[in-house]
Amino acid sequence: MPLEDLARGMPVDIARINRGLKQIFEQEGEVLTKASLVNFAVYSEAPDALSFNSRLMSGVTQDNACRVILLAANPASSHRRVQAWISAHCHVSRAGSKQVCSEQIAFLLEGVDQATIQSILFSNLDSDLPLYLWWQGQFPAQAPSQLWTWVDRLFFDSQSWREPATQMQTLRQAIRARRSRLVLCDLNWRRLFYLRVALALSFDHPWAWEKLSNVEKVTITYDPEYWTAAVLLMAWLARQLGWSLRESSGDRYTFTAAEQSGNIEIELSALPGPWVSRVQVQAADSSYFQLVWKGDFLVSSLSDHPEVRQLSPAGGTSLESVVREELSRGGEHRTYDAALQIAEQIWGS
Repeated sequence: MPLEDLARGMPVDIARINRGLKQIFEQEGEVLTKASLVNFAVYSEAPDALSFNSRLMSGVTQDNACRVILLAANPASSHRRVQAWISAHCHVSRAGSKQVCSEQIAFLLEGVDQATIQSILFSNLDSDLPLYLWWQGQFPAQAPSQLWTWVDRLFFDSQSWREPATQMQTLRQAIRARRSRLVLCDLNWRRLFYLRVALALSFDHPWAWEKLSNVEKVTITYDPEYWTAAVLLMAWLARQLGWSLRESSGDRYTFTAAEQSGNIEIELSALPGPWVSRVQVQAADSSYFQLVWKGDFLVSSLSDHPEVRQLSPAGGTSLESVVREELSRGGEHRTYDAALQIAEQIWGS
């Protein structure tokens, strides 16, 4: 098969998937090398899921070798049908002599139940590798709890959730039911990585550090589509500084701190632009620190010392870049888990 045809996919009988993948690399053995560190399964019920995710995986696998398993489901279909395609995403190795390839198995699943989908996924895993599952869209009311016992890292994007508090409750109940120890990987949290780093670094400056014990108000300006991201950033800031949520009213949230006699008010302000375009932290003496997203950089400044500015990278803004970042990370997300406790309070209110 010509290299340019590999990414487009070849129809295959389900019983011959592994044999078909093996033949691809046997036929092109001199120029192709199979590489895989994890099973990366992607579940979606969107109409264009296969084409969209195939294009996305072409970029994601450039620096994250994996066995890709795409599951495009239409459970409401009146016709029961399962189709499969095999392909490979190949990229020139650093040495330049061979194409390093990630296998891809794509399924179109119409009118089949969750038990069948789980069986198809399980039977096509590379059993020696951990399983990362990206669940795109909303979790169903009855989440497939059996599946979570196989998953090592669960990817999802809370930015797309209509009712984030309900979604997290559904997920937590499913995990508890199976006593799963999977790691939650929220792509919405990953989007905030460079913002969180820039904020933390900015307060390393002694002038800014002094303001933290006397904060009176925080304003977070966010794109209206990314309210859940703004809440996660607010929750992270509150958790790191030891603030406790007291009450909320509209887009204003009141926090208390053990070391401060007064309250801290956080206001969320919606304005089209980047996920979070500005964070302003105001002290009781009316001086303030702010972080502004400008192009490829995050610019921090302090009103008391306008001559001092600090530039930090803003990071990639595409979905591909966010997924690639998350795949390259390991370990548990303990900071996320801690911030999530406050975020769930706010989402629920």
